[in-house]
Amino acid sequence: MFNLDEITSIHTSPYRLYHSLGQVIRSKIQSGEWAVGKQIPSERMLIQAFGVSRATVRQAIENLVKEGILYRQHGKGTFVAPPKIIHGTLRILDFTTIMKRNGLTPSSRLLGKELYIPPLDIRRALDLPESHKVYYIERLLSVNNLPMVIENTYIPAARFPGLLDNYIIAEEPLTFINHYYGIQISKESESFEPVILENYEANLLGVKLGFPALWVEYHVYDAAGGPVTFITALLRGDRCRFYIDLSSE
Repeated sequence: MFNLDEITSIHTSPYRLYHSLGQVIRSKIQSGEWAVGKQIPSERMLIQAFGVSRATVRQAIENLVKEGILYRQHGKGTFVAPPKIIHGTLRILDFTTIMKRNGLTPSSRLLGKELYIPPLDIRRALDLPESHKVYYIERLLSVNNLPMVIENTYIPAARFPGLLDNYIIAEEPLTFINHYYGIQISKESESFEPVILENYEANLLGVKLGFPALWVEYHVYDAAGGPVTFITALLRGDRCRFYIDLSSE
């Protein structure tokens, strides 16, 4: 399972033991020796193999879990996580397409839907009068059955009558609007910032309270510049990596 060089490197490296152990585990994963979904050796096995303390093993694993390299399943053990999703912009609107492009299997679960009078920030985002209602749709988006995103969609009710009665749970809200109402999306804007997850969100995403995440807001408009929908999303900070191309034209 571990060769002599790997075991020796733990005790001869200038770095802390937990850091060196983490590097050995990481190399096993990067080389493909430990495949995605594979359960790694138990704490007891790692302690015996490397001659280190339980605290060292737990710290090494905890760091790799935070990095998104490993994930835990309660009562089962610790497993190799899928590779991070890498793309240029957040594009939650293209979630299904992006996941499939990365060779992964996306899925969604409806958490709730209702018709109600929204708070001030939602009314402003959709340019709605005070008494107007919105359709609210909350979904949990997963990749390979691993929860990744909590998505909240707000849609002006007066503009899309009967939406909740006809909405197909498995369909993306914007795709449904396009197909059912014939609305073409002309403009989108997005903003995002790092946040810390609270109890409700952490439980849904299968992580600990205080776990890092990205809060994303999308404003979507039609060809005439009218608001079509406002979307907010919480993304697990350990499962995605985003980049911006700064190369010259």
